[in-house]
Amino acid sequence: MVAKKTKTKKKKSITAKKMCSRVIQREGVKRDGTLKKGFRYAKGGKIVKAKPKK
Repeated sequence: MVAKKTKTKKKKSITAKKMCSRVIQREGVKRDGTLKKGFRYAKGGKIVKAKPKK
């Protein structure tokens, strides 16, 4: 009898973007992904400090 070769499962690699996003915390965002008080979304999805209304 000849032994059959089984395919080895490829380990999923993590992308640099995902790895860095876990380490680097954006200013104005809580750990759960919600905005902190005093911050808002600008055009393009950027997070900026909100100016107080006068």
